[in-house]
Amino acid sequence: MQNATNLKLKKILPNMNSALALLIFLPLIEIFSSNLAKNHHKVYLFFILFLASFSFFLSYNLNISSQIYIIDFGFLKLKFMCDIYAYFFGILVNIVWFITNLYAYSYATLNIHKQQINSFFRYLSLSIFAVFGICYAGDLITTFIFTTLLTLFTAPLIVLTKHKETIKAKNLYLLTHLGSDLVFMVPAFYLIYHYTGNLDFVKNNLLESLHNNTVAGFILFLLVFGLSKNCIIPFHRWLIKSTIAPVPVSGLLHSVAAVKSASIIILKIIVYIFGVDYIQKLNDNFFTGGWIFYLCGFTAIYAAYRALKTTVVKRRFAYSTVSQLSYILSSFILATPLAITAGTLHIISHSLCKIVLFYIAGIFATVYGVHSTQDAGKLAPNVKYLVACIAFCGASIIGFPLLPGSFGKDYMLVADWKTHHYSSMIFLLIGSFINVLYIYPIVKAGFFNKNPAKLDLTHKTIPLTMKIAIIIAISLAICMSVFINHIINFFHQYV
Repeated sequence: MQNATNLKLKKILPNMNSALALLIFLPLIEIFSSNLAKNHHKVYLFFILFLASFSFFLSYNLNISSQIYIIDFGFLKLKFMCDIYAYFFGILVNIVWFITNLYAYSYATLNIHKQQINSFFRYLSLSIFAVFGICYAGDLITTFIFTTLLTLFTAPLIVLTKHKETIKAKNLYLLTHLGSDLVFMVPAFYLIYHYTGNLDFVKNNLLESLHNNTVAGFILFLLVFGLSKNCIIPFHRWLIKSTIAPVPVSGLLHSVAAVKSASIIILKIIVYIFGVDYIQKLNDNFFTGGWIFYLCGFTAIYAAYRALKTTVVKRRFAYSTVSQLSYILSSFILATPLAITAGTLHIISHSLCKIVLFYIAGIFATVYGVHSTQDAGKLAPNVKYLVACIAFCGASIIGFPLLPGSFGKDYMLVADWKTHHYSSMIFLLIGSFINVLYIYPIVKAGFFNKNPAKLDLTHKTIPLTMKIAIIIAISLAICMSVFINHIINFFHQYV
């Protein structure tokens, strides 16, 4: 019986690295244990943290190569690979998975109905499974399948508390992503296959053989808008509306699960489908690719302005994410080694810092009942340690020197300067200045308020696991600054 089972597995996985296969499908184990979440909280917490830790161990020890592994189901072949981009992103996903489970453990017991806790953790693990599939995808078909699965698995998390606003948010989420997939992504994949006969992520510059910049530019147009999780205008509203979801879901969406998965996809498409040299050639012409820099810049400035004007804490952080995604996309489209390094570093730093900001917003709402920026200003003098975390993460995302976010932003500016994309530099500097304007008020209220309101918070305690999750994320962000040279040197060995 065992021999028959092994033979069947060998037929399905004839050319698949066992560690990589285990890593991708490991989150599915959490589905079968989610019943523990309702009645055996501590047992479940230790179990899911063990899974995330083991998954991190697997991702850290994967071999980096361009070899594509295949899972053959007969009617469908899924292709996976662990290149340098997947390696970095996979480690980041595992870190966020661990932190999210830690934070969500207390958040769910405080905010989610007991009967829904199982569903919450079940869809959370399914979402991580889909993100792993996107991260390690070896071709466009596998990427498309797992991108669609991610949309379907995260949608129920948005509508966990079933009321009118969450249903509207879920519908917009599904319409935006599934609609853009059908209207833009599918035609782009068809054209790529039609002209090249190949959808694999291999460094043979598939589209450069076209010798037709107009067609290649049109395919690039379809891909930029097809990947609506990049939140380029007009496909940004779904991210703002989804802030109505539980905080762990918002944190996950804004750090790795949704938005950064799109960043990794576009990076792989640039490197493997177009080739960096050809992308540089396309973006030298406004009509075949140069327009993307201006669209990204406009999106970044507009989102930063909306963040400044909104009075809802979570929405402010959401608009900030839209801005940062535009900088990452613009950097990847620039496609020089320095620009790709810049975008990758910013993915890491932004993921760690933004998840902290959302977790603090969750503490404000859950523990203190604070949702607006005005009320947060009144609360700030009484929770200075949380305000210090906001100051650190906000300043990092803005790009203050020596903080983790500064390295990616500095590289972006240098890459723009070297390639004479001065407009992108201006967009980045203006956006960063606006970011200061909406982060500073709460920092000022927390540390420089001469007449702070004294609130009685003796009976309002922040759960331990929420504190630990924030401490881990900030500690890792600090470690990024300390070991930045090692990270960059390691990355440059493969780029």
